[in-house]
Amino acid sequence: LPFICASTFDMVAAKYRGRVLTKADFAPRRDPSHGDQHGEISDEEDNGRVLETTDLPEELVDKELMFGILQKDGLKLEGMPRCIKEDRRMVKAAVMQEPSSLQFAAEEFRLDEELCLESVRRCGDLLEFAPARLRGEGDFVFEAIKENGLAIRFASQQLKKDPELVLEAMRRNWRAVEYADEDLYRDLEFIREAMRLDWRALSYAHQDLYEDQELIREAMGKHWLAAVHAPNSMLKKGDFVVEAIHCGWQALLFAHPKLRDNRDVVAIALEHSGLALQCASEKLRADRELVLAAVRKQGTALAFASDDLRGDREVVEAAVRNSPDAFQFATEELRADMAFVSKVVKLDGMIMQFADMALRANRALMKEAIRSDWRAVEFADPKINQDSRLLV
Repeated sequence: LPFICASTFDMVAAKYRGRVLTKADFAPRRDPSHGDQHGEISDEEDNGRVLETTDLPEELVDKELMFGILQKDGLKLEGMPRCIKEDRRMVKAAVMQEPSSLQFAAEEFRLDEELCLESVRRCGDLLEFAPARLRGEGDFVFEAIKENGLAIRFASQQLKKDPELVLEAMRRNWRAVEYADEDLYRDLEFIREAMRLDWRALSYAHQDLYEDQELIREAMGKHWLAAVHAPNSMLKKGDFVVEAIHCGWQALLFAHPKLRDNRDVVAIALEHSGLALQCASEKLRADRELVLAAVRKQGTALAFASDDLRGDREVVEAAVRNSPDAFQFATEELRADMAFVSKVVKLDGMIMQFADMALRANRALMKEAIRSDWRAVEFADPKINQDSRLLV
């Protein structure tokens, strides 16, 4: 009888002349010439010894016990005797518990359509190990992608040309479009259907399809970022860019420089968000009226204004009224201006964190800030922030 290591013995139960064999029957023989001075093999050496169990006679194997083990852990099939791996009932029990255990079965079962079907229904990625014949059958692959859309990457190349199958895979995971045959990327109707499942499918379309303005518009209706795929010929058209802006002001980023310098176009973007000021040309970021509109919409848009306007008292005050954090984008001169800071600190004491350090050492100014928001004490100069009168 072959030797069996302890871990394998726990998995294999054998019968011998009417009785179940014990570990003692399978104990490794000790060779005095190998091991320590007492002729014993160390635990480390013993554990590393792989002992064959695959050739155990069928009559020595307790199949019912094996069946119960496989129902709890199908992967145990790997270390079981050949007679178990060649038993359809045993293999099916293993596959039902853990579909990937099919790889340890006898070859005839690894090619068996019913067992392969059970495995891919439970784990679509196991399509990778199915016979080529099955990976080329639509119904079989369909079962795999129902469990995992990305399993289509293991389908035959012919099936990857099937638009319906690819779209079905996309319904499970839109990224399945990545594995479609390249011919489908040239198919306008396929790309349109794929985009309806997820607009990002547009990124796989052939370059020629980007010339279709309706296709780009349909994608932008789902997300403004689709404008990145629009050709320059479209991004030069005012009506197209304005339509894109209505989908998302960020689309102005992709517009032709002439349109980013167009006051009317930029004004439309600013109606959506003051942050659209960052997309405007340098000339328009110095336009006082546009910048005022931007900071009143979104105070922190002050960060994108020209240097001159970041030092403009009216512009900065409008920005701070919308968002106190905008004060950090004012010029250094304005943040050190006692008169101006004394005025805006009444709006929100927390702006003192952005004021010049010399002003943060001014007790009167810090008292005003703390009246507005007691947390402003944190930003007082270290010389005065422990002053109890300040806290009172």
